[in-house]
Amino acid sequence: MAESRIVDSPEWGRLEITVNSRARRIIMRAAHKAIRITVPPHATAKDIEKALGIHGNSLKERQKALAQESIDATFTIKSDNFNFSIAEYGGSKFILEYRGNSVTLRCPAGTDYGKKQEWMRKAVKTALKKIAAKVLPVRLHELSQEHGLPYSRCSVRDTRTRWGSCNSKGNISLSIYTALLPAKLMDYILLHELCHTRHMNHGPQFWKLLDRLCATDSKALRQQLKAFKTGI
Repeated sequence: MAESRIVDSPEWGRLEITVNSRARRIIMRAAHKAIRITVPPHATAKDIEKALGIHGNSLKERQKALAQESIDATFTIKSDNFNFSIAEYGGSKFILEYRGNSVTLRCPAGTDYGKKQEWMRKAVKTALKKIAAKVLPVRLHELSQEHGLPYSRCSVRDTRTRWGSCNSKGNISLSIYTALLPAKLMDYILLHELCHTRHMNHGPQFWKLLDRLCATDSKALRQQLKAFKTGI
């Protein structure tokens, strides 16, 4: 049976510590407002402090990445393939207007954005889903034709755990958030998955092919990708 407690640390902030009899080691992950720690029954406070000393800074950085920007009338997203803005008007309804890859959310004048954060975030995601479903399959097809790397099927999904994936049948799945990336990094993701249609691993031949298609060190692009924050 799991047993939980909350500790407010001067250095690390809110710690949510769960003792789990099935745990064999200390496991930590960052949440928006806390660091969640699962520990085995035999773990001591010193063990937790030691683990935080090793991983605490990276967990705090992850927390910053998870912190979501407040959405109000000044909120914008500007990227190569998706642009989003908010404009107030004299009407009483919330309206999403699409022009190419640009979307404007028209809100009634005087909207209390603080009370509508969850709804606003859903509206942004709705717009992103529609644009991503239009942009990503088209660009994937173009790159597939250009480099002679056929695939079976493309799907676009609301996933945050990975930018994309490719299975052994050549089916490629792409995250809607890939459409937020700069064009160079978006192409890197698409080419990465297309290379998996030929090499279903990350061995030397895979990276050699990806380097050639990217016309640069693809691992350098991967490092740039790790630093990218979607903002939503």
